[in-house]
Amino acid sequence: MGMKYYAKSKKKGLSDKERGKQIKEPEEEQKTLNSHQEDIVRCAEAFFEEYGRYFSEKEKRLVIEACRIHDWGKANLVFQVMINPELAGERKLNVKSISQIPHGHLSAVTLSQNEFFAMDDSFTKDDFGAFVTAVYHHHTRKDQEDSSELRTYGKKYYLEEISDYLGQTRTKLYCSNLNQLLFHNNGYSGKFLCDPAVWNEYLLVKGLLNKFDYTVSAGYENAELACDIREKRLKKEVESFLEGKDLRPAQQFMKEHMDDSLVVIAPTGSGKTEAALLWLDGEKGFYTLPLKVSSNAIYSRIKNGYGYEHAAILHSDSMAMYLKENPGSAWEKQEQAKPVRGQNLLEWYEALISAALVLVLIDQLFTFVYRALGTEIFAATLKYSKLIIDEIQSYDPRSIATILYGLKTIQQMGGRYAIITATFPPVLKDFMEQYGLADHCLFADFTEDPDILIRHKVSIQYSEMYLEEIAKQGKTKKVLVICNTVSRAQEVYEKLRERNDSVWLLHSRFIRRDRNLLEQKIMEFSESDEAGIWVTTQIVEASLDIDFDILHTEMCTADSLLQRMGRCNRKGRRIPELSNIFVYDNKNGSGSIYEENLYQRSLEKLKKYEDILFLEKQKTKYMNEVYRTEAIRNTEYYRKIQDCMEKFSEIHPAEYTLSEAKVRDIKSITVIPDTIYEENQELFEEVEDRYLSKERKQEIRTKLQDLTMGINLRTCFGHPDGIDKAAIGSTDIHRTQFVYEFDCERLQGRGLLLGEKADSIFL
Repeated sequence: MGMKYYAKSKKKGLSDKERGKQIKEPEEEQKTLNSHQEDIVRCAEAFFEEYGRYFSEKEKRLVIEACRIHDWGKANLVFQVMINPELAGERKLNVKSISQIPHGHLSAVTLSQNEFFAMDDSFTKDDFGAFVTAVYHHHTRKDQEDSSELRTYGKKYYLEEISDYLGQTRTKLYCSNLNQLLFHNNGYSGKFLCDPAVWNEYLLVKGLLNKFDYTVSAGYENAELACDIREKRLKKEVESFLEGKDLRPAQQFMKEHMDDSLVVIAPTGSGKTEAALLWLDGEKGFYTLPLKVSSNAIYSRIKNGYGYEHAAILHSDSMAMYLKENPGSAWEKQEQAKPVRGQNLLEWYEALISAALVLVLIDQLFTFVYRALGTEIFAATLKYSKLIIDEIQSYDPRSIATILYGLKTIQQMGGRYAIITATFPPVLKDFMEQYGLADHCLFADFTEDPDILIRHKVSIQYSEMYLEEIAKQGKTKKVLVICNTVSRAQEVYEKLRERNDSVWLLHSRFIRRDRNLLEQKIMEFSESDEAGIWVTTQIVEASLDIDFDILHTEMCTADSLLQRMGRCNRKGRRIPELSNIFVYDNKNGSGSIYEENLYQRSLEKLKKYEDILFLEKQKTKYMNEVYRTEAIRNTEYYRKIQDCMEKFSEIHPAEYTLSEAKVRDIKSITVIPDTIYEENQELFEEVEDRYLSKERKQEIRTKLQDLTMGINLRTCFGHPDGIDKAAIGSTDIHRTQFVYEFDCERLQGRGLLLGEKADSIFL
């Protein structure tokens, strides 16, 4: 080997001026290309030693060979000069005048098909297509060069170098390999035709290649953190928690069917969370929920209730949560940063999916449905993981379609999932049957369990809420009030405060810091002997373990209504003699938040269960009546699911960018109230310091995020007049003049009041 080839440049030292602004990072040795290649292969082999049972021998071989050759293209002279500028004079090469071809593209045309087939007798032409596509696209680069450009570039800058690097003469590039690519990343988005098995193989090879590459590039050996397969620590903690108790039917069922994909229908309070954790059986798992507040609650329950340290949480606010758990030492030591690894906080987000159990929103996990480059890692990881989908009926139609399409892919790749829910609309089962999911999973309904508690009696009111009665009830009981909109919740809260001091409000228009305090408060309130009233919105519907004596709620669709009921008399301490669920048909949200047809069907079907004990099996019947497929086939709800499922099959790879691959199309703007901005102005000034370390800048941005909230622009019908259109400095945060009302000591206030401006003006 005549020349030494490197995989990446050495870390640059800091200037004297920079040294005065931050701690100098230790200088790294420049890593050779061969060493980098060997490390990635070693990482892959170590991974398969632990998780090999989930993969065929051919799959393992494909991944390892992709790890071995994917960076061959870095041996090209232009790349080497770019990361080693001292070579420029030696080789008399001005790289600034040369259009560099991405190294992945070069790697993909270095290996011939015959060489590929010689690697393993089981390899086929389809395997080659998946393999070469994974190598070619292992970085997101546009591919606009043609065969002649590749050949010319190869002769000038690559063939001699790759021959030297490999120790074997290479006289040409195999540009015919381009004909085997499954797709191109060149802006073309025509009809995509690909055998699902071949596509799934590409997802596997590309996803794991990226995973191992990310791991090694970050300086680590193991692609997964705190593997629990052998010790089954979480399972043991759950079993210890349940010791001395008879397993509930749903828990026993999921424990007995740990190797199967499942749909389990069980009432709120029947131990579904424990059932799901038993089903995991120590294997790597993802636990998905519809809302951040419910993800936070389950994360806290697993970490603090079961003492399990190897869980991670992944959503837009989880960075702030993590820093609160690890104040001041987030990047100092790996031991202090569990389950996050990496001395650079910018690496932490991707590292989180390597935890043994990840609490995650579908928004992050199911982006691979959109076939955006960079999302393959999620599909590949789900092949050897177990996936829990909690309360699937709580999602909007587009999200439901995304989940179902994603589950189809996971099923085809050999992964397993468990849908756990209090209610399962029959229309969803029909969609699962239509797309071949139902044939590969077991369905179990435990709503007719004779030991299920009797918890609810419903009264329907065709009016606005009875505030005087609610205020009176709140003197001696725990009363939960759920409104369909934030503005209505604020209005009800203000009127109740005039009648009762013990009233709190929880909705999405509090800054994250204050909302976290309120979420903690409502959980503590639920467990206490305290009487009072909580006014909330839909954010308390799913997987939030709170228990109130009485529920007053605006009418909504059946799925949401039953979820809301689950927050009242949750533990069934008493069989209600009088109504403890009051449903108000005031039309707030009908036609805007909830489809009018489903809203009306939910109301009409509810009437037959009024003023009687509303049994769990009757709730199932009620849900089935509302969401009977034939009855709702012409609704927007049904059409959206069907249309999205059809469109997903036609999406061309690279049609969506990573940032465009959004499961839930929520257009929002991040805002900070002026009063909060003025108190923290120095943070905004510091984050603009060009010499600030990346770690400190990330820490500040996380602190700032904690002082903001997201405002749904659809709710505001465009850009609200009271929000500055220009963001503050380099952040994406906008100042708002709208009044922000919150007492941090009493944890009371209305939050952000859209339409009510403060006296201050923008500077």
